[in-house]
Amino acid sequence: MWPSTPASLTSTDRLTGFEALWRPIAASWRAKFFEMLAWAGTGAIISWVVFPAFPVLIVGLIYRGARPDLLGYVVIAAAANTVVNNLTLYLTNLLDEERMNGTLVGLFLAPCPRASWLIGFTVGGILDTLISAVVVLVLGVTAFRIRLDPNYPALALTCILFLIAVGGLGFILTGLGLLLKDGNTLGNLVFPIFTFLGGVWYPVALLPVWLRIPADCLPLGYGMQAVANATLHHADISSLAPQIIPLTGFALGLPLLGIWLFSFVERRIRIKGELDLY
Repeated sequence: MWPSTPASLTSTDRLTGFEALWRPIAASWRAKFFEMLAWAGTGAIISWVVFPAFPVLIVGLIYRGARPDLLGYVVIAAAANTVVNNLTLYLTNLLDEERMNGTLVGLFLAPCPRASWLIGFTVGGILDTLISAVVVLVLGVTAFRIRLDPNYPALALTCILFLIAVGGLGFILTGLGLLLKDGNTLGNLVFPIFTFLGGVWYPVALLPVWLRIPADCLPLGYGMQAVANATLHHADISSLAPQIIPLTGFALGLPLLGIWLFSFVERRIRIKGELDLY
């Protein structure tokens, strides 16, 4: 959040109950949303269009000749991977950006739960995620003639669970980034691992067993497969149960674990007196 961004919440406010959660969420969402709009330009075109388009073009051309049966899956998974890409790299880099902008200490001094502005910033950053996902889908349909047959209730449920689970994973990485004092490097380190094990360019079910075991410990493969089945094959909620059930567990557990880890790390840093040295 830029220092010049007006905020409706100051450190002298006294918030209680549900207001202490939703007002910071709204304020941080609004700040991040307008920051994203102000950033729109050449950099946004590269980030939202060029960056997600080229990988799906390259892999799509390969699969069209080698595995045409998986081409539709790859396009849908690449669209879903924009969520993983943006939220993982965005959330791990969030505190680094706030530190460079001089607003990090102010965030921690705000009289509200840390989860509130984390959630607000996350929702505000979804704008570029949605644009990138649409670019990949349009490209897949037009360039590779992918046929879509979506089951909208199943797709909506799966997307919500997937967003929450990936957001929770991002919260965990944000807490680790706060501990390491270098979230940007952490995000760049783990994102290739997520891409490799997350079923982006190849379904997790077709991975070798020794790779499928760690892949099944992440929510990514379940989400990719469920989104692909609901979008391409009109799969309903009951037929997606093998993916939706574990994905629901991740969506419930990962945000709570991430918020707890973030709070724990913050307390440790405060005890050491290192928060302003981040």
